[in-house]
Amino acid sequence: MILNGLVGEILERHGGDRVKKEFLLPMAKGEKLIALALTEPGTGSDAAAIKTTAVREGDHYIIAGEKSGISLATVAHAAVVFAKTDPEQRSRGVTAFLVPLDAPGVARSAYQDMGNRPIGRGSLFFDRVEIPLEYRVGDEGQGFYGAMNGFDFSRVLIALQCIGAAEKTLEETVEYVRQRQAFGKPLAAFEGVSFSIAEHHAKLEMARWYGYRALWLRDQNLPHTTEAAACKWLGPKLAAEAIHDCLLLHGHYGYTRDLPIEQRLRDVIGLEIGDGTAHTQKIVIGREVIGREFRPY
Repeated sequence: MILNGLVGEILERHGGDRVKKEFLLPMAKGEKLIALALTEPGTGSDAAAIKTTAVREGDHYIIAGEKSGISLATVAHAAVVFAKTDPEQRSRGVTAFLVPLDAPGVARSAYQDMGNRPIGRGSLFFDRVEIPLEYRVGDEGQGFYGAMNGFDFSRVLIALQCIGAAEKTLEETVEYVRQRQAFGKPLAAFEGVSFSIAEHHAKLEMARWYGYRALWLRDQNLPHTTEAAACKWLGPKLAAEAIHDCLLLHGHYGYTRDLPIEQRLRDVIGLEIGDGTAHTQKIVIGREVIGREFRPY
């Protein structure tokens, strides 16, 4: 849902009439899944340094390169692929394209991930894939900026997704410690238990409302890059810490697959990486707060 929301926004804002007609309605109906292909084997957080190329030949482009760590790679019908149309430039040389993944020259490989297994992450390979000019998304050299603006949206949604998983786990754990007995008392009566739950409740609640604020700023067309980065850094982090503590409070039962806690923990850890690691988010926040002239790149 988050990926289709992000990609749908990019296509709505920057896609041409042909792309919108062929993909937006099927996406809304759930008939087509579209991946976002930016990361490469040697380029993750430094997205402007991608090596995949797109060379224009008449009324079409030839795309060549490899994308890695792509959600929906093994199941998507198409992908918004970011490629260099001007290899001499960094961010200003990046252009976005809508590439059907059944096109000649496209190959896929699947990952065996620790969590988020239904997402179908993997690598995409483009061996001189020919796509029409109409499948370019936006102007040449503008792809990077469309992606970064979209990340200010998806990063908040990812944070809220993680917080939701943690809050559900906390609710279940509260019910469990009310009933579980130790030394003649419910576990909930021990401060070592209740204080842990209280701390996680407070942190998650604050992070949730900060996410709502970031989305409100976006709705008002106000700057929210700092808020989005803070959400993406802290949301998954706080969620993973809360779920981990809940697993421990359940004892050895929490470590089994009979309960959903271990799955939520694995899934949330993966979301600490997607759409920018914690380290990247801190760079973004520092750049916005201190000034771009002090960024490390």
